[in-house]
Amino acid sequence: MHALRKRDLLLSLKFGTVEACFSVPMLNLTLTQFPFVVAFAVTALGWKAGAIGWLAAAHHLCNAAQPPLMWLLRRQWSLHRIIVLGFLINLLPWALMGFLPWMGTSRDLIFAVVVVVATLGNSVCGVAWSAAMGELVPLHIRGRYFGRRNMIFGFWTLVVVLAAGFIADRYDNSLEVFGILFALSAAMRLVGLFFLLRMKFPASVLHPLEQREKLSDYLNVFQAKHYLYLLAFVGIWGFALNLAQPFYSVYVLRELPLTIRDLTILTSLLSLGGLLTLPSWGILGDRFGSKPVMMACSFLWVFVALPSWLLVGPDRHGFLYVTYFLTGAATAGFQLCQFNLMVKMIPARTKAPYISVFLAGISLMTAAGPLLGGQLLTALPHDVGTLLGEPLVRFHLVFVGSMVLCLLSTHILHQMQEPAERPLSELVRVMRHMRELNPILGLAAIAETVFTPRRLTVFAERSLRSLRRQTGDLAEVGEELAEAGLGAIKRGLRRTPPRPSDEPPSKP
Repeated sequence: MHALRKRDLLLSLKFGTVEACFSVPMLNLTLTQFPFVVAFAVTALGWKAGAIGWLAAAHHLCNAAQPPLMWLLRRQWSLHRIIVLGFLINLLPWALMGFLPWMGTSRDLIFAVVVVVATLGNSVCGVAWSAAMGELVPLHIRGRYFGRRNMIFGFWTLVVVLAAGFIADRYDNSLEVFGILFALSAAMRLVGLFFLLRMKFPASVLHPLEQREKLSDYLNVFQAKHYLYLLAFVGIWGFALNLAQPFYSVYVLRELPLTIRDLTILTSLLSLGGLLTLPSWGILGDRFGSKPVMMACSFLWVFVALPSWLLVGPDRHGFLYVTYFLTGAATAGFQLCQFNLMVKMIPARTKAPYISVFLAGISLMTAAGPLLGGQLLTALPHDVGTLLGEPLVRFHLVFVGSMVLCLLSTHILHQMQEPAERPLSELVRVMRHMRELNPILGLAAIAETVFTPRRLTVFAERSLRSLRRQTGDLAEVGEELAEAGLGAIKRGLRRTPPRPSDEPPSKP
């Protein structure tokens, strides 16, 4: 493998961040495990819990179906070419959703086909992208790089999703406005592809394999004991979590006196929680290991979400804003360290088979969650009783059962051993001194803002400082974009994929 020159590596990492600023907001508006598409199906199409379960499972079922496609594509194509193909298959069907109002009685079927085709394209793209980034990003900076990258694109995702939710609510959740929003999201993904094509990758990413992958390369995954422990934990955690998570939005819209605008604010707080804590999660992952951080995030998620979703009701739901914020912080750390740990634990020379099997395995288990959750919500009686003066309905039973199973699944992660991991107790001691990662201090800061109105000024000042830091990061990237964009215009839009440098390789 030819190493990239340091300047090429840094420029590619910046382009990778900018690409995410366009692509990830689109994915948050179109992937079925996120609330926006679920809200569209509930409010605009009128789908019931059973159909929502299948909708939420579509993403995971497509992930489970991608290994044979990935194996066939890798026999002829490079990872880079597979990524580009996946981008196009993902965005083009959503571009057609601008015609949603004129699809008549077939719109439900057409929407289902769009979801399946686009999601399958993204699943194949995701495997190739993960393998390519595993080759590109040096191991010793992965936590910090992906933490910073996720923080920057998380800011723009927050802005885009918040705006989309308010626009949809402003126009009464009409088919016309949703069709336009979906088409615009496809255009954003296309811009992301432009910046992806500006990135330079090692030769192992740009060219097909000299020795084709065999079926045995995929079967060898099942001989990696600790990798399988990680696969089992993430899969069972995903099953338990998705038993309830896709139906949070259904409950908010149907059982609480809230609208899609309120749901958008809740979802934005979920993103904001991750946005503010991601850099710290990345640093902690590099210092203590990804496994201890995943354990801490798992416990934080359960201990915040379980009492919240048990006690919520029509007259008692204000604390959900805090719940979404804190679970967003836990989700960000969990997902960041899951990716880093997955790549770190791969013992093979080629990453694609391991990532493909990992994604298929966890998705197959996760897909069963919303399917079972939808069936339970259909079979259970609506009213179960009362709790502290609020109605207890079938949603509460599914939500609490989901959190209990999540807590039990953490035992599996204990069995896995990560190289150079540090004890969880050391991580917790450090987290106590980090304001953004201390739940008690976080709750105190929110209470200070809510119950002392004059503190809103302080909160606004802190937010503006954070915004200026984000703007500074993007301005730095913008200088490189202007230079590269001018060069691209001069050379023409059509160009061959970048080839590895002829200069002697040097370590970044």
